[in-house]
Amino acid sequence: MPSVRLLLVPLALTLGHATAWAQAPVVRTPPPEKRPWDPSAPQPAEQVPAPSRNDSPDDTSWTGFPGAATAPTGPEAATLPRLPEVPPLVAVPDDEEPVPVAPSTPRIPEPPPGPPPVPNRVSLLGARSVGPGGVAVGLSLGFPVASVRAALGVLPRVDVLAGFDTLYGMMNEPRLGLRWTALDGGPRWSLGLVMEGSHAFFLRSASLEDRGARYLSGRRNWNLMPGLVGTFQLRGPRATRFFADVRYHVALDTEPIQRTPLGGLPPDLVSSGSVPVRLGAEVPLSEKTSYSVSLGGDFRSRPEDATFMPVVSIGIVTGL
Repeated sequence: MPSVRLLLVPLALTLGHATAWAQAPVVRTPPPEKRPWDPSAPQPAEQVPAPSRNDSPDDTSWTGFPGAATAPTGPEAATLPRLPEVPPLVAVPDDEEPVPVAPSTPRIPEPPPGPPPVPNRVSLLGARSVGPGGVAVGLSLGFPVASVRAALGVLPRVDVLAGFDTLYGMMNEPRLGLRWTALDGGPRWSLGLVMEGSHAFFLRSASLEDRGARYLSGRRNWNLMPGLVGTFQLRGPRATRFFADVRYHVALDTEPIQRTPLGGLPPDLVSSGSVPVRLGAEVPLSEKTSYSVSLGGDFRSRPEDATFMPVVSIGIVTGL
């Protein structure tokens, strides 16, 4: 009967364990008030009575906390570390926009100051002389003529002037003259007298020309141009230098034409006058070099010339 034994052995083991559990005594934990007193055991905290429903609320119970200590006063407070004072917060109305704060940029250290700039005193179109041994040259392009000029200082206030004007090939005119600085007001202003003479060569004869080189330039075969020149410079070694040039142009025509029928033979020499006015500036770029701008016009009295001819030019002036 091996199969019956195999079934009875597990059944007996199960019943034996159940009987042992049933006979084991049950130990219950006594309530706190009936436990034996143990000094090392944690003691219950003191109970705080809850307020009644109709009692007034105690506001100090919300701010106070166990173990609160009072701040020291008197000499003991002087030894405590002090916190930095914080300015009070200011309320900003909602309708005001906050002021934008520009981001701070790192400050770049300034370079050490160098030597002061050398003042520019080289003037070719104004009244200031270049001084003994000084040389100034200039080139300008404009309407109606382009010109090349040079000044050579022979005396402290006297320069010899030389130049060449051209109406872009239709008229070529070499010039020669003098400039004298009559009044020298230092580096700021000066006043001078100038005299120039020239002989003009025309590409076409006067009989074949109607409104050509003579009409545009106002020049004739021989020309004399005495005048007055003034200069005024702003403060600073490289400041702009303004000039004004007013002259009286005497034109001597050795090829006059009789334009009136039955007027007879014209004279061998006819003279006429005009007033050229130039206003401009020399703007220094360096110690000896400047660029120049000139505006103005010629007021003429000759019948066959224009009553007013505008003049404009731009160029460069430098000292050698």
